[in-house]
Amino acid sequence: MFKEMIEITDAAADKIRDSLAEGRVVRMFLAAIDDSGANYGLGMGMPEEDDQLFESNGITIHMSSQDSELLGETIIDFIEDDIMGNGFVIQGPESEMACGCCHDSCEDDSYEGSGCGCH
Repeated sequence: MFKEMIEITDAAADKIRDSLAEGRVVRMFLAAIDDSGANYGLGMGMPEEDDQLFESNGITIHMSSQDSELLGETIIDFIEDDIMGNGFVIQGPESEMACGCCHDSCEDDSYEGSGCGCH
């Protein structure tokens, strides 16, 4: 069953498709909870049996049931910025900009299971 609480922009969907390795899935995980609320990160990993699945723009996001409990309406975008660099940005309803994931880290197998963290 797919839930629709996550919106993936065209730019983010294109970068995710370019980064996916065979047998891997896109995992979103709770990175921190602070005064602004829940902050999430992205990484590539293996699917888990109890994953919550979210689909947008042809991309399926896997998330543990526990991490998805605090999830509100969320937008995942990919930005190209000459000053801050390129990367994914996860924007929730309470924040202007939350956690993200740099594109280069997602292609690195050493980040298996967790991947990127907050900027």
